[in-house]
Amino acid sequence: MKDAKVDPSAKAAFGGAVVLAVLASAIDSGALGWMVAPFVLVLVFYAMAKAPLRHSLFVLMFCGLTLENPSEQPAVGMWKSPLWGFASLMLMHLKNTIGMGIPFSGMDVMLVALGIIAIRRNSTAAGAKGFYPTPKPMLQLAYLSLAATAFIWIGGMIRGGDNSFALWQIDRVIYLPVVFLLFQAALRGPDDYPALVRLVLASASARACQAIYVRSTVVVAADPNTGESGLPYATTHNDSMLFAFATVLLAVIVYQRIRGGGRLALLLAPLLIAGMICNSRRMVWMQIVCTFIALYLLTERNAFKRKLERILKLASPVALAYIAVGWSSNSSIFKPVKTIRSAIDSKADMSTQWRDLENFNLIYTIRQNPIFGTGYGHGFTEAVTLPEVDYSLERYIPHNSILGLWTYGGYLGYTALTLLWVGGVYFALRSYASSKLPSHRAAALVSVGGVLVYYVQCYGDMGLGSWTGVFIVAPSLAVAAKLAVPSGAWPSGAPQRSGVAASRAPGPNIAG
Repeated sequence: MKDAKVDPSAKAAFGGAVVLAVLASAIDSGALGWMVAPFVLVLVFYAMAKAPLRHSLFVLMFCGLTLENPSEQPAVGMWKSPLWGFASLMLMHLKNTIGMGIPFSGMDVMLVALGIIAIRRNSTAAGAKGFYPTPKPMLQLAYLSLAATAFIWIGGMIRGGDNSFALWQIDRVIYLPVVFLLFQAALRGPDDYPALVRLVLASASARACQAIYVRSTVVVAADPNTGESGLPYATTHNDSMLFAFATVLLAVIVYQRIRGGGRLALLLAPLLIAGMICNSRRMVWMQIVCTFIALYLLTERNAFKRKLERILKLASPVALAYIAVGWSSNSSIFKPVKTIRSAIDSKADMSTQWRDLENFNLIYTIRQNPIFGTGYGHGFTEAVTLPEVDYSLERYIPHNSILGLWTYGGYLGYTALTLLWVGGVYFALRSYASSKLPSHRAAALVSVGGVLVYYVQCYGDMGLGSWTGVFIVAPSLAVAAKLAVPSGAWPSGAPQRSGVAASRAPGPNIAG
């Protein structure tokens, strides 16, 4: 909102809405909330109508990444932030907060409003200074993803599926292409990337601070069955994606020697590591390691890689000995080994064993309906009976979201839904190969990293459709698509700005 070109009345309206919302939350009165809500909505809609689309999306992105989603049971329900009520209104269906059977959230309302604004401004957006067009194939893949969602839903209903469960399954996949379409319409091009970097790092830092605070203040009695004490996680499972993505972002901007990147890494890396440790989710380490390995293999060999390879060769005997000694040990010094074993050895961890059984059932169901899948509204077949859990959506929204997509959509539906992800990686890698500017190359690698982090979370722990995942991957895909034009990787038209030299200027100071 610091952009001088933003209408002053939009800034005033947005500021007034924030003040009213904060005051209502602080007073915590239901009656006052009902009185204030209409005024807040009017001010917010006015600000959205007057401000650039990207500013409104940045605000929603910050909310999606930082607000605690009550449905994800932050801190196992043992702690609530002062913004719990506002988060409930934004991220949950309103029927859970204000009743009246309203089957959509505050975020849905905001996205629909921004969609209308984007359509009304479509005819003038292409002429904006610094605006680059989105390659047509990415737009087609987004529409294909939406069409595939409808196809899987209709197929499931024809075969007698339960629509109430189908709506939950659709909720997992429909937001990503929609939010991508909004971001590609809102982002101009490389000029907007520094703002996205700051937004992601600010969001991750805020959640890391919250994880540290919750871990240090919330006291939980020891579990009588396991003897373990303390919270199993401090914020939410899906914060793993945010922490991992921010870590990958910092590593890439340092690797590409972006101005200001080293200072940011020194300042924020310790905070992010502390947040990941306090949140205590093994998935975050898997995401970071898998993404680093993939990016290592995708980038060219250079002096840095040669030094790293020499270090790894020298350290590998020590690392292998450490893992071998600690494989069956319960000592705290071998906790990293325990985390590795719990992720790959189902005999060492009940959670991993559960996922192995669930994966077996999902693969069994896929084999029964390989081409078209079961369709939405159907659950996977329990060829092996799973232990009873208090979760009615288990067979409809499994932990392994990737195999779940394959189960309900079959080869056709799964392919049509996920080609948008593949397209984003394709354009990002083309841009990386074509770009000469470090800032462009960094943006391309970070875009690939966002998709990889999301994929690992989806495969391991229900990341599909979470607001955190949506607001990491959708802008990553939009960045990858937009970057293809100024990098020369895709000839989709000339940039709408004064002079080609402007697109080849030195990268911006992201720490500024």
